[in-house]
Amino acid sequence: MEVLNKFAAGDITKNRLIMQHIPKTSLTNQLFLAAKKGTPIVTFGRKNKPGIMILAGVHGNEYPAQIAAVKLINRLAVEELNVTVRVIPFAIPFSTERSLRSWKGQDPNRTANLYGTPTNNILAYSKRNRVKYLGDFHSTRPGGYPGKLSVLCSEIPCLLSFQMADFIEKETKSTLLSFTKAGSIYPGALEDVFNLAGIPAVTGESMSPHGTVMPGSVDASLEQMYAFLKFHKVLKKAPEVT
Repeated sequence: MEVLNKFAAGDITKNRLIMQHIPKTSLTNQLFLAAKKGTPIVTFGRKNKPGIMILAGVHGNEYPAQIAAVKLINRLAVEELNVTVRVIPFAIPFSTERSLRSWKGQDPNRTANLYGTPTNNILAYSKRNRVKYLGDFHSTRPGGYPGKLSVLCSEIPCLLSFQMADFIEKETKSTLLSFTKAGSIYPGALEDVFNLAGIPAVTGESMSPHGTVMPGSVDASLEQMYAFLKFHKVLKKAPEVT
């Protein structure tokens, strides 16, 4: 287990709602300990091989994807994988501990293009470690944008972004929201910055009011993650959502 963004460390155990929904395992406890030092990164497979990344927690007050990522980590630990998978369950533990959406007064999903920010450091890490594809998972509040179970992508410069999202849409009944060019609407969004760097990326959105865990929202996020893995033929058999 690696740690990035030591300045963004936090105590996840202080977030009572997240604690109510995550599996209580020794591996989960290791995640908590790592999060107290910074952004935890769990790698399955061979660390020196190219692979894919699943990310959650860019917004600390979006709980379902973070809970789903912890569940995914516990499942992958007992699965036979055929490629390298890196999972970041808490992108900014400081924000998750405090249920914050912003980081130092800025939306971290608008600053991935700015040197030294938590999300920009994740991009730099991904380049160094030859991450080839990114799935960035969030939750959207009713009445917000996109305000529904959805998967976001772009077609330029990485058509594979659209192809991954199209597959996830069909596997999960998510609404496909495709933009022609990455960064044209949301400069600094992590998905867009990855695509512009030549790393095909998508954003998955389940639905839950901020700071809550709406029934079914964790499973919806987990299903999107499994669909992302299935597209890349990571699992011989996708685990059941529980």
